[in-house]
Parts: sequence; structure tokens; C-alpha cells
Amino acid sequence: MRLFLIVFFCIFSLGIQSTDRPNIVLILIDDIGLTDLQSYGGEISTPNINALADEGMLFSNYHTTPECAPSRAMLLTGMDNHNTGIPMIPEVLPWKYRDTPGYEGYLREDALTLAEILKPAGYKTYMTGKWHLAFGGEETAALPYNRGFDKTFILDATGGNNYSSHSYLPYYIESPWFKNGEKTDLPKDFYSSKFFVDQMIKFIEEDKEEDAPFFSYLSFQAQHIPLQAPKKFIDKYIKTYEAGWEVLREQRKIRAVENGIFPADKDIVDSLSRFESWSEVEQQDKKMLIKSMAVFAGMLDAMDFHLGRFINYLKEEGLYENTIFIVTADNGPEGNDPTEHKAWRDWFETTIYDRDYETLGDQDSYVFIGTEFAQAMASPSHLYKFHMSEGGLRVPLIISGPDISIGKNHNFTFVTDVAATLSDIVFNEIDQRIIGKSLKNSLAGSNTENYMETESIGLEVTGNSALFKGNFKIVRNRPPNGSNTWNLYNLYNDPGETLDLAQLMPEKLDELIKDYEVYVKKNGVIELPQDYQWAKEMTANTFKRLYLPFFYKIIAFVGLTIAILVFVSQRIKKSKNDI
Repeated sequence: MRLFLIVFFCIFSLGIQSTDRPNIVLILIDDIGLTDLQSYGGEISTPNINALADEGMLFSNYHTTPECAPSRAMLLTGMDNHNTGIPMIPEVLPWKYRDTPGYEGYLREDALTLAEILKPAGYKTYMTGKWHLAFGGEETAALPYNRGFDKTFILDATGGNNYSSHSYLPYYIESPWFKNGEKTDLPKDFYSSKFFVDQMIKFIEEDKEEDAPFFSYLSFQAQHIPLQAPKKFIDKYIKTYEAGWEVLREQRKIRAVENGIFPADKDIVDSLSRFESWSEVEQQDKKMLIKSMAVFAGMLDAMDFHLGRFINYLKEEGLYENTIFIVTADNGPEGNDPTEHKAWRDWFETTIYDRDYETLGDQDSYVFIGTEFAQAMASPSHLYKFHMSEGGLRVPLIISGPDISIGKNHNFTFVTDVAATLSDIVFNEIDQRIIGKSLKNSLAGSNTENYMETESIGLEVTGNSALFKGNFKIVRNRPPNGSNTWNLYNLYNDPGETLDLAQLMPEKLDELIKDYEVYVKKNGVIELPQDYQWAKEMTANTFKRLYLPFFYKIIAFVGLTIAILVFVSQRIKKSKNDI
């Protein structure tokens, strides 16, 4: 099947001239909110991304999934996550489901990547950064080098240290790094954002004599925990967040309105009212939180700086003008506090990491921003990563390049639209596997909506669910930040999700729930048990992955030893009887 699909794209590629094919650069930022980028209302300096936004189309209503691996699978294939083998991040996938189609925990062979789609059209294909679609590299067939990419240097984990191969979770003994499909070590001067750009430039430079367009997938570790950045970038923001999370959330909303990202007459959820007030936080804790935010800002600033080096390289080589740039994120900001989990605390004591204020953000530092600041950074949306509320799903999307209009598009767009758009641009066709809509008309300046009011778009990740249809959205989040019941919102009238219409519009709620049930049946979605908890599942999977094989080896060794002893004993006994 996979071979047939590749041949299918080969046929489409016939007759396409080299000059007709633009270079494509897909830039994926990890764990950022809608307003983290300056173009959307953020306070962090991102001049190079700003320039791309100023030269192209900025989408204000783009949605992805609330978790990294499912988003990456959908982004690269244009398929629903349950049809790619990545229904949720593999680390929290219940072990018993791994034999269920769609729940393999790694990218399936019949889910063609953008690299596999573009390669028959003559594209050179490169990737550097986070992959997270091959089950920690154990499923080697799912590594990018085996999925259409010519040259790769990647991390196949949910995250990792930005200066070394130290893991950031007990799930991994060390971070799994691969170069061209083989396990590899990191250089001594490694810093993730810098190295990914350096390596990408090297890949393109090595093939620059070939008359071929390229597809470059730059998948940054920024802004995933542990947050780490060079000191000179952190110091720029050391006082930026002294006013606390309530002020930041309001400031982000005001600038989003000023930038045309959020309507001036719409409300946002007062999400922080249920958390501790900034004024009540102890001074020492404030100091740590302020600097943690400075590390976050410095890390994003550093990423943009190194992205600028890549853009400058393309300009110097005469490649920039014929390059389409896509800048987006995999999900909203990370609000998890690892210290709340005992398994993490026990593991942390065995690692190189510390949380010392003076060195916060360096190579041995483990930094995260916490729940309240994550909610502030998701402004004007509600909640953050892992949730189906807008704060988890609504993230930036910027597309610039040749023949792309300059402006803003406020129509609903979805993660699978990226693959559809690139397929349409290169082949003037969209493969039937791709469920997304081409944004080619939007990029030409059209304000026509891509999705009809009668079309529904379902989504399920780790037991949380959503469905979009016209102006309406139903959302179901599990505890602790949800009740596992359906809420109904009109996103046109209420983009901040402040008014639940479930009781006021029961017929509309029932209509969307029935559409969701159709989505579940069509895509083989498994309803997770009510007592499912991702943290407990990860702890169990860590044991099964790292220690259970060792335990089985011990049992086998003991069993073999006993068998040998019994055999020897019987031989001795037989020898005595023979005498």
C-alpha cells in the first residue's frame, strides 16, 4: 500500500519543472501559546518570525491537537491521529492497546509523510530536531530517515536536555538521538536551537550543486521543558515578568486585540481566579517564577536568533525568494508542574539536574513555568497543553513565500490543512488520505471559509475530545480541569469559551455529539477508562519498558540455573546408581 501511494505521487510529479517547485521550510516550535510570538501579541523578541509574518499570511484561527506526537503525526501526514498509529504520546499509551490498529505508538507505514509525498516530485528532504514518532527509536522503520527524509539528525523522544543527551523524564535512560537512522552522540558544544540550524545548513550546503528543490523540516526543542538558554538571552527578560501572571494574561489579551488576533468586544475566561493570586505568592517563590519565565523568553528569543541565521543563509545563497516558510506549533503552553509527581521527584534526585536560582536555565538546570504562567501565556484562550480548550489547541500559523498574499486570515484552519496545502501547491492535487483542506485560496488572499457549516472536524487525544462544526465547538476535558462532560461554545460569538451553551442549546449539543460518535466509529477511537491517569500510565510504562525486560532476564537466568542444577543432580544420582 505504501509503495502504491509513493508511485501515485510519482505519476503526479511528471511534467513538473524544477523552476515550478518552491523550496519548503516547515518550522515547528514546541509548546507555545497563541500570543507567545510578537506578531500575535507577545512581549518576547522574535524579529525573524515577525519578518516572515509581515511578508506573508498570518492565521489567527488555526487549531492543532493538545499533545506533541499526535500533532506531529497529523501535521506531516494530513491524516487523523488514530489512523497514523499515534493516538496520544506513546509514553502514556496503555500497554494493552498497542496491538489495536491505530494505537501502535509509532508512525504507521501507510501514513505517508510530507517527505514521502514530496520526494517523487524531485525534492531533497531534510530534518533536524524532535521527531517523537518512532517509540523512542525502537521502531526504526518509523524513524524519519526511513520515512522519506534524505538526511536527518533527530531526537525521538517527547523532550530532552538542550545541551546534552540527558533525559528529562525517567521514561528514558538517556535521550535517543539518531543521525540518518543510526544512534549517535551529540557534539560537545551542542545547544539544540543552534545545532539544528547548523546541521540543516550543512545538509543543504552538501547538496547545493544539485538542481532540486528542498523540503526542510526544522523541529525545535524550544519551548519544551526543561527550559534552557544561554545566559545573554535570559538576562534580557530578568525583570519582564515581575508583575505576575494576572497582569501578563491581561497584557497579552490587549496586544492580541491591537494586533487583530482577538475581537475587542469579546471576553476571556478569568482562569486565574481559581489559582493563587500573584500577590499571595511568597517572595522567594516569586523570584524563582520570574526567572523561570525569563528562561522561557530567552529560549524563544535564542530560537528566533538561530532561525534568523538560517534565513540569512538562504538569502546569501539566493534560495530565499523561492522558499515557502511555514511557522507553527504542536500545541499550547506547558502547564505541568513535574514536582507534583512523586515518581518524577524520586527520579530527579538521581540526575544531574538542579533548580538553583543563580544557574537557572543552564545545562544542568531543570526549568518549567508552572500552571499559572502557562494559563497567562495562553491568553486570550482558556487552559493550555493537554486540554481540548482553545488554550491547548489554538496556536500560531504563519505562511510566507512566493505568490503568497500579505495579511491575516481569521477563518477556521486545522493541522491537517498544512499537508493538504503543500500537496496542492506542488501537485495541484490532494491525496484522498489527507483529510485537511488546501489553504491555497486563502494564501492568494481569499476570505472564503475552507470548511462548510455542515462539515464537522472531530478530535480525540488521551481521553479528551472536541468537535468543530461551523461556528460551534463541543469540548470534553477530563479531571482535574474538566468534568468529563460535554460543553458547547459558539466560537464566533465567544472565542474565549466563556459561556457554555450546553443547557441553552440542547438540540445543537445533541447534533454535535452524534457527529462525534460518527467520528469515533470511523477512526476507531477507544474510550479510555474513567480511572485512566496519564501520570500513572507513564510510571507503569516506564517500568515495563526499562525494568520488565531486565526482570524477565533474571527469571530466565534463574530458571536456566535451576534447570542446570537439576540436570547435574540427576546425572550425579544416576552415576551413583550405576556404580
